[in-house]
Amino acid sequence: MFARLVSSALALLLAATSPLAAAAQSDEAAPTAAPSCAKAVAFVGTICTPAIGGRRPAIVVLGGSEGGDSAAPLAQDFAKYGSVAASVAYFGAPGLPPALAEIPVETITRAIDDLVRRDDVDPARLAIFGISKGGELALLTASGDARIGKVVAVVPSPYAWQSVPRGAGDPAVSSWTRGGKQLPYVPYTEAIGRTYAEALRRRIPLALRAGYADASKDAGAVDRAMFPLERIAGPVLFVAAGDDQIWDSAAQSARGLAYLSAHHHPYRDAIVEEPHAGHLFLLATPERPFTDAPFRGGLRLALGGTAEANVVAAGDAWPKIAAFLESAGGAVSGNAGRP
Repeated sequence: MFARLVSSALALLLAATSPLAAAAQSDEAAPTAAPSCAKAVAFVGTICTPAIGGRRPAIVVLGGSEGGDSAAPLAQDFAKYGSVAASVAYFGAPGLPPALAEIPVETITRAIDDLVRRDDVDPARLAIFGISKGGELALLTASGDARIGKVVAVVPSPYAWQSVPRGAGDPAVSSWTRGGKQLPYVPYTEAIGRTYAEALRRRIPLALRAGYADASKDAGAVDRAMFPLERIAGPVLFVAAGDDQIWDSAAQSARGLAYLSAHHHPYRDAIVEEPHAGHLFLLATPERPFTDAPFRGGLRLALGGTAEANVVAAGDAWPKIAAFLESAGGAVSGNAGRP
């Protein structure tokens, strides 16, 4: 039930805003005329095409534990800057699993099949972008699909976590499957339950970070659940929040980058870390800085950061993401590690 409440709170939060707006603008790229968006036919999601013609770069956009086609506004914003952008829902919509549990990675690869067949897409310029659980899924997808040439993983995990159940009676399973088989995952511990009970008792904002940190102490589970990131056929940009109160995205991103370096990934992988920002800082605006979210029982769900820090961090990170997506993504000699 606890995990379900968390998902519900994030869903309400993300549904309340149009994400990028001015934060997506940078000196390197200027928006085109309004893109054209339509519901996808071959998968559940939205495809947005830029006003300019020709074969364009393409990007797959994945939302997080809120479910449904929540990343559609992001796809529209990416299309404004010249990419054919597809938001892909993977649970919580008609025809998809109702919960974030045992989600087939093939949900995303089948959407990619449809995307790269389009006449307006250059299949040699394909990227994937995901936030939170969507960042986790982006890394997983790219580790098994060589068509993806760039990855932007925002406040992600480089390894699989336990599913997000809808209720206390749901079994503990992996968030993801491949080929019909569960992927190894890091299970939750009792620490998350204790955190929730403490928040209820003291009427303080509910911060999940300590619970995820406790589960991450199981080094064997983390090693087994780590994705084969060395198979990703292009550079990876991790975008992390130092004051992330959902999970320690900075530590998880650093672990992912260290793994790539240790496995001699021949691309310029990097981290953009915003040290004072919270979990959803990339979507922050002055009107909605996303430091926390309403929660049931009169509680607040802590996301982290301050209003000022989140807005400043968004303004800093978006141009860096744009520059990464616009840069050449070929392999470099030796082990790149960091740029």
